[in-house]
Amino acid sequence: MTMTTARAEDDGNRALVGDLHEQRGPELYGFARRLGLSPDTAADAVQESLLRLWATLDSGASVARPDAWLFRALYRICMDHHRWSRRASGLVARLLSRPTAPPETPIADRLTVWDAVDRLPERQRLIVYLRYRADLPYVEIGSVLGINPVSARSQISRALDRLGELLSREDFR
Repeated sequence: MTMTTARAEDDGNRALVGDLHEQRGPELYGFARRLGLSPDTAADAVQESLLRLWATLDSGASVARPDAWLFRALYRICMDHHRWSRRASGLVARLLSRPTAPPETPIADRLTVWDAVDRLPERQRLIVYLRYRADLPYVEIGSVLGINPVSARSQISRALDRLGELLSREDFR
């Protein structure tokens, strides 16, 4: 492929994504809002789906129905956001010893928890991230870290105990 052909293809991809944003943007945004995202998060999710389409087209992949592809990608992005929010809420609830967390944990609480996670030893940081951010089961965590799943479960328990200690300290309030 010549440089001119590559440039023309890139311009064509840019135009396609731009046209789809112009034609389907309000529908995509409405879809994200209907899936329960806040206005700002919905706008970000729409942008993310457009970027993913552009990256897919830029990689040379053929997309038969780009508009349908966008809605499917946006749906997945929204579900990922909800999954992450549930996990973060569950982690905050467990660390703060509340039996149930409210449906949406305030961002300040989530940031405080992840700030505390950053203060854990490296192995514990990794294991908390893999479990609660990457949403991996213990078997896969063990595979990633080269330990058995029982050890992964045990280490996450110790990490959560340590997080509870960190969060109960005065400097985290």
